[in-house]
Amino acid sequence: MSNSTHILRTETHPSNGETFNVVEIRSLKQGDYFRRKIASKTEYIREHYNRKCKWEGAANFCCSDTEDMNRILFLKPSTLVFVEAY
Repeated sequence: MSNSTHILRTETHPSNGETFNVVEIRSLKQGDYFRRKIASKTEYIREHYNRKCKWEGAANFCCSDTEDMNRILFLKPSTLVFVEAY
């Protein structure tokens, strides 16, 4: 997580006590790891930004699964994600 990341709040995992920061995906840098839910085991990598266009729709970030290179998500820039707090 970069120094310029704007942390909205901090939450603790309910079962194992890990601490996560909640941030908007737009504040992460390309290549940063994150989770979509606090209890999720799946981690994603924030990839490139797709600008808004008339063929593909709204602007979004491409995010790939760390364990399955063929699984890709497209998330709005305002989506809240969980990043491990160090």
